[in-house]
Amino acid sequence: MLSEREALTVLRRENPEHAEDAAAAMGWLSSGGLEGIDLLRMQDFLWYALPVKWMISTEKRVQVAHALGRLLNLNGLERYAAVCESELTEQILRIYEEEGHDAGVAAYTEATTRSGSVPTATPLHTWGTLMGPEENAAFGDCAAALDLALASGELRVGGRGWKKAREALLTRWLTQQRPELDGACWLERIHSERLETWVVERHGERSTLAGELAPRLLAMPCKAPDPAPEGVLRALGWLLGHSRDRLPLTARHYIAPMLVSEAVDLFGWREWLTGPLNRELDVVPLHTLRTLAQREMRAIRRAGTSLVLTKTGVRMLEDQDVFWRTATAAVIGREGGEPDFGVAVREAALLVLLTSTPRTADELTQRLTSMLAEEGWAFRDGGDLGGPIRRETHRFRYRMWALGMLDDDCLVDEPPVLTEGGEITALAALRARALRPRYRTDVE
Repeated sequence: MLSEREALTVLRRENPEHAEDAAAAMGWLSSGGLEGIDLLRMQDFLWYALPVKWMISTEKRVQVAHALGRLLNLNGLERYAAVCESELTEQILRIYEEEGHDAGVAAYTEATTRSGSVPTATPLHTWGTLMGPEENAAFGDCAAALDLALASGELRVGGRGWKKAREALLTRWLTQQRPELDGACWLERIHSERLETWVVERHGERSTLAGELAPRLLAMPCKAPDPAPEGVLRALGWLLGHSRDRLPLTARHYIAPMLVSEAVDLFGWREWLTGPLNRELDVVPLHTLRTLAQREMRAIRRAGTSLVLTKTGVRMLEDQDVFWRTATAAVIGREGGEPDFGVAVREAALLVLLTSTPRTADELTQRLTSMLAEEGWAFRDGGDLGGPIRRETHRFRYRMWALGMLDDDCLVDEPPVLTEGGEITALAALRARALRPRYRTDVE
């Protein structure tokens, strides 16, 4: 096996132009030389950087790929060389030329996913496309670990149980304490980085309150609290438990009256509501809970005239940690591709409720209006934010009530007051918000 310099010398004797191509490719591929190469880096270069960043013809790109493959073969790196010289690489390069950028990127993404070289989500961590330096370094480290496992045969793509084995490897790699990280693990570094980003990504009072809560959020464990906070999420567990056995619905697809009455009595809702309370729409916390479980958590779905569990719902009932993480993430909720006004109001409301005690609903509305205006929320016609914020906080009260987070004495009076368990749940919700993956909106 030759060194990189020796291999380039041999290649110059064979074909000086190819040697220049290979050297240029190596310079682009890895500043650390051959030791800095792994399978995902190789694929990213061949299937994305080369066709997108190198302003040369497709034929020349194929030549560069083959020249790099020859260099790697001389270095004894036949596995990587095979990728350079493969029909798949040439096919993807031609897709960019013949079908356009989006088709090329889709082919590149599919090929890397199929190869097993990309670090995937684990129960403890979901990668974003917008990563800070720590998360980016962790991603690269995990990719290198996957590459080693694939090369050694520890992982066999498509083999029985290989996805579970990959998940276990990545979880171990993320949570293992490392001397080079001063005894921390990658997951701790990522959490610290994401939390800092969450604190500083906006200005003003929201940032101040987030900074005040940040140490408490960082100190929280990833696992569900043991014992579970009293009274919190009981109704959710009841709904999922019934859905496991196919919860019956009416002809108009509402929860059957018998179960509505059961929930009303079981969770003490009759004291705060009026009427016969045997219809789902008459029991606001139950209807809110179903909406959360179905749309936000995606834990249940309708199948004919029944509610049944999804795969997520099954995992929630089987694993208390999954139940806790999924439920607390739904307290604030998720955004789509754009900032969501309701999410912004709920996040700001929890920041205020956890750091102070508004005396009236008007005071809470004024605080939230000031915070969101400071962050740039506004109507095109210059209308007042107070009305929409008041409506969102009213809906949020129902959400917190459905999840068992509110003190009974404030269910109909204002402002909302969190129970002890509600505070723990609210902190977990803010933690989920702070540690969420970020995604680019300007992907090339």
